[in-house]
Amino acid sequence: MDKFKTALNIANKQTNFGFGLVALLTAGGEQIFSSVVFSCPCNELNFLYGMVFLLVPALALLLLGYILSKKTWKLLTGLCQHRAKLCPWRRLAAFINISITALVAPSSWIAVALLNGNYYECAMTGTNVSTYIKLLCGDKISLVHCQKELYRFPCGTGSSVPQADIKDVLLTLRAQSQV
Repeated sequence: MDKFKTALNIANKQTNFGFGLVALLTAGGEQIFSSVVFSCPCNELNFLYGMVFLLVPALALLLLGYILSKKTWKLLTGLCQHRAKLCPWRRLAAFINISITALVAPSSWIAVALLNGNYYECAMTGTNVSTYIKLLCGDKISLVHCQKELYRFPCGTGSSVPQADIKDVLLTLRAQSQV
């Protein structure tokens, strides 16, 4: 927590350097978090599990970015009490400035997570949209098995679908997450 606060203090003083540092720390944290904590359950809850791991840390980083910003507290405690005419525009400008700073870490988290593809792969193998499933499994020899066992694909075991078809589906999902 102290390291993140230090990074945000640097971000307030040296904008470009600070944004880069926050993005690098977030990207590194996502890689560690993904390799240590994340493991797709390979059941019907894949979609929920993948989306929670993709979006909840980003939301937490966004809230942390707002909370640790000194400008947020200045804005909330009365940044422009004395200048009534300019106040709404100054508050809006201050809020936009705070939001841009606060969005660096969550956008870095989501970008790195989507480039990696693990969360997306897990989430989309658990989706129940039949049109999407047919798109993924459409030209496979084992279409029926592919549709029934799609949620098991990220684990690579316990499926009667040929490994080549599983690999093709997973490569398609990784490519979709990177676009």
